[in-house]
Amino acid sequence: MKASDSAHAKAPEKLPDIGQDIANPAVADAPIGPDSVEIKPWQSRLILFQRAAGGFMIVKGLIHWSVLFMGPAFYALSIEARSATVFFAVIDLVAGVSLWLGSTWGASVWLFAVASQVMSGLLFVRLTGLMIALTIFEIALVVFYIAVRLMASREQQD
Repeated sequence: MKASDSAHAKAPEKLPDIGQDIANPAVADAPIGPDSVEIKPWQSRLILFQRAAGGFMIVKGLIHWSVLFMGPAFYALSIEARSATVFFAVIDLVAGVSLWLGSTWGASVWLFAVASQVMSGLLFVRLTGLMIALTIFEIALVVFYIAVRLMASREQQD
């Protein structure tokens, strides 16, 4: 008998306890991933809302990018408007993609983008009818997000 054979012969008889019996076929074959998670109604609504808000922010970011590529019309804007356009071209896409993917930090980036939109509208950029409507719509989205998030949190605690 070789030395390597004796090492295999001394294998432990019981598997180490890691919280579940992995030798149990019912546990070993249990699904993992989205099928094993129960999503409650308000959590599902929160996911759908994040997708809708993310899609809105992606479209808004792409509109800012289209303004960037307008050439002479972009350079005709004031320096504040150009700075805001470049900033929102980046932050709106980051917020939109992170909301769409449901990342844990997505809502924070989105709230920062909305707060920046409100502040830039009030302090720097000339408010037009479209900007006022857009700002009011984004504030309404934030209020709706807070309500849905609270309901989803309550549902998860129950």
